[in-house]
Amino acid sequence: MSKNLERTLRHIFSKYHWSILLTYGLTLLENFFELIHPLTIGIAINGLLKQSYGNMIPFAIAWVAHALTGVFRQVYDTRTFSLIYSNLAASTVLEQTKQGIPLSQIAARSSLSRELVGFFERDIPEIINSLFGFIGALVMLFTYDRQIGFYCLLLLLPLSAVNYIYSCKTRLLHQKLNDQLEHEVDILSHQQPDMIQSHYSSLTKWRIQLSNAEAATWGVFEIFIVGAFTAILIRTVISLGTKTGDVYAIISYTWNYRQSLDRVPFLVQQFNRLQDIGSRM
Repeated sequence: MSKNLERTLRHIFSKYHWSILLTYGLTLLENFFELIHPLTIGIAINGLLKQSYGNMIPFAIAWVAHALTGVFRQVYDTRTFSLIYSNLAASTVLEQTKQGIPLSQIAARSSLSRELVGFFERDIPEIINSLFGFIGALVMLFTYDRQIGFYCLLLLLPLSAVNYIYSCKTRLLHQKLNDQLEHEVDILSHQQPDMIQSHYSSLTKWRIQLSNAEAATWGVFEIFIVGAFTAILIRTVISLGTKTGDVYAIISYTWNYRQSLDRVPFLVQQFNRLQDIGSRM
């Protein structure tokens, strides 16, 4: 992480740390309720198969609590991070105007400052969701069966390899994209059709290449996911012979684990984008 980016992010957090920490606390609470959903549903299924309706109570309580927490977090998040962005954009414009930065670059950077706020609003919660989903699902899978947990651990090897290649690619693409965006106001002010068309064609090209890189990374990793999921299905249904509710819980935790790994390319891309933006602020 560049020093400029680290300094800017530290400044934002130190100024609004209590508000930001509350949003993260709510995010953790949401993740906890989401983690226990497969467990409570599995318990409910096993109970219903025995005509025991009392096993529905933990499931209902967890679901309602999750919903209430999610509603409150979304409302609070919007108010908090909208205020932070408003203050940051205003201070960015005023500071860079004093430094004599061209108006076109100031306009672009005030817009890019939204990405810095997005790091706290979107990226950190995504990291929390991914880590919680990854660790929580893995612990639950090891609880049900060690061999299934080992299958999931093996997925980290191809995940690391494909995302290293993806990181190198997106770092360069974000630099080119943001270089083009910084000149947008100048290009538009000249009002020359050829320049404007070339500008937007370049933006389109870099964005398409970013999307293609993400799609390729996801596609390659999905091949390994299919193999692991097949092995887990065979192990769960044929080898273990577990109860119906437990089968549901194992498959759900496997799916949650897979979803947490699917977020990695997005986080890699966001990190590279923030590094480039931080070097320009």
